[in-house]
Amino acid sequence: MLQIINQVFEIQKKALEQNISLFERNLERIQQEFEDLGFLISNPLGKYYDERDTSLEVNLVGDSKNPKIVKVLKPAIFQKDGTDFILMQKGIVIAE
Repeated sequence: MLQIINQVFEIQKKALEQNISLFERNLERIQQEFEDLGFLISNPLGKYYDERDTSLEVNLVGDSKNPKIVKVLKPAIFQKDGTDFILMQKGIVIAE
């Protein structure tokens, strides 16, 4: 399932980069299905990197004191387990 989620994430990312909104509704439906199956997909693009966040593997570029996530290579994926969420995949990001 993680491979499917990653592929859908890549399709969404490429569609956004190319300003292709043709499949937006379909991709949102797939995203909703993932959520209904208990998955939470976290895309931290544009957020400030917090070194305490253990759900991310970060590649820091530069020496900013308050690095911002500028690219997401893989999202962090969690799966619901009762009332908790378990980290299934660490997100891989670039921050500068």
